[in-house]
Amino acid sequence: MVSYRVSPYLSFIENRLFPGYIQYGVSHRLTGEILEPNQRVRALLLAAQAGTPISLDPDNLKLLGPDGAQLSQLIHQNFLTPDGNDPLAPFLNYYVARPMQNPALVYRANGDAWLVHTSMVQQVYSPRKGELPAVSEEKLPAIVAAIFELADGAKTLQEIFHFLRESKDAPILEDREFRDALDFLTSQERQLIKLTQRADDLADPYRPVNTVPRNLYHSSRWTGDPANTAADPIIAFHQSGIEEAAWEFDLIEPTVNHALRFPSETLGGLDYGARFCRATLRPEMVSALGKSDRLEVLEVGGGTGTFARSFLHEVERLQETVLKGVALNYHILDLSPALMESQQKILSSLLPAARHFQQDATQFNLPGRDFDLIVSNEVIADFPMASVQRASANSSENANPEALANGASRWQGEGVYYLEKYDLWTADAPENFLVSSGAFQFIERCWEHLRPGGTLVVSEYGATQRYPVQSVHLNHDEYSIHFGHLAACAAKVGFACRLVTLKQFLDLDDEVPVLNGREEHILCLNQVLQKFGIVLPYAIISRNEFEKQLQDVIAETGLTGFSFAALKQGFHFGPRIADFMVLIMNKPD
Repeated sequence: MVSYRVSPYLSFIENRLFPGYIQYGVSHRLTGEILEPNQRVRALLLAAQAGTPISLDPDNLKLLGPDGAQLSQLIHQNFLTPDGNDPLAPFLNYYVARPMQNPALVYRANGDAWLVHTSMVQQVYSPRKGELPAVSEEKLPAIVAAIFELADGAKTLQEIFHFLRESKDAPILEDREFRDALDFLTSQERQLIKLTQRADDLADPYRPVNTVPRNLYHSSRWTGDPANTAADPIIAFHQSGIEEAAWEFDLIEPTVNHALRFPSETLGGLDYGARFCRATLRPEMVSALGKSDRLEVLEVGGGTGTFARSFLHEVERLQETVLKGVALNYHILDLSPALMESQQKILSSLLPAARHFQQDATQFNLPGRDFDLIVSNEVIADFPMASVQRASANSSENANPEALANGASRWQGEGVYYLEKYDLWTADAPENFLVSSGAFQFIERCWEHLRPGGTLVVSEYGATQRYPVQSVHLNHDEYSIHFGHLAACAAKVGFACRLVTLKQFLDLDDEVPVLNGREEHILCLNQVLQKFGIVLPYAIISRNEFEKQLQDVIAETGLTGFSFAALKQGFHFGPRIADFMVLIMNKPD
């Protein structure tokens, strides 16, 4: 038997983002590794952390079944350390890096090093208005600042120690000052450095060395409007759950459009709305859209209004070439009063009030209005879903026992109506799944409002064969899209369809290096930059754009902690662009 103790670098964490469910885990603060022990093993770890010794026979752990397998993994990954062994000893030849997912920065002023950071104990999603994470500043001891600045992933822990001590014979495990500095840097509150054996992991923002495991919570989740209990929760949220457009898209639900609302190197110097306009109004599409000298365009779900503004400004430029001699009337349909207010403010000089319509997109009806082009950008994930379950052999809904006897599967639930109506493929379906009922209804409504030859363009996140999955970090229900089902619905309605990735549609260059990080990273950067009268927007920022604007500040302060990676790595403000697809639907003449 061997006596074990819990590593002092172990932290207990929990995830409360899933409604009605708590996910428990333990993280190793040196490596970022996370394990999810079952209830019995977790209780054992809690007892051991409180001082109860653990005696185990490593050679016989397999006899304990799943518990033994988890304990073996905990030992192998140094969550449990044999009594008498130094818990730091296994990591001396690991590379030391500043984890990309930690927004902390260090800058220098008047000869002192200052740490700017938010708490890494927890992360709170969907913050209420004005409820930003607290940003702290603290002066660092010289050795702490030196280790942080040297943690560039090129040196091992032993090499950093020898560099600072200028002696290869100095005993790192006996150096109290150095170890105290490591404890400071790796505390749960800070998690400023991580260690890894695999240098290849350093460039991947989602590998353990670049993560900061912590408790995950919601600040607020929309539960419905008490004054309108009969309304669908999704409809009720958009009617009264969005208080301010900028707050919603900066800090709760950033969209690709919002992240790229400024001219971007990734889009060839255009912003998202302008690039979307060019991708949509290509010469061949314009010639097919209509035979008149006027195009009628409807945007469904206008967000803050920046997409429409950019689209319309690009139309003005295209009227010298592609749209020569063609006028364009733009309209917006939205359900949210707060978003409509933002749209009308931003578009006051571009769009008459009469072209704003407040309706539910899944049921919209604009009598006497037909369109050449309908655009739905990052909207249909908010539409209602319908559930489907596999029916049991003795279910009363199985009206055809002979079919069941022959092995034919049957389904039950409100979503079955859509399976049958659009002949949706379900051979690969799990026992329980969702179908995008609201999106199907929306496509039907668009068909009724499109002129022959007209086009419907829908962009959203999802995949061709993956069934809808809920996004649990938002303050409201939202689901990914099964684009295979969406295309099947559109084809059944009568559309000719083409499905492409958003990257292909926009001809987006995802090799461009951009600033790593999300809202917290920009928040911490602005804590420093505001001292120089600079405030970065919540947006995707390329390295060239960042350095051009901030090179003087960086030179003056020695600012350290920010990093860049290709856009395709997916760790930037806003959602992962690689997750988005575009379905282009043409109504035959």
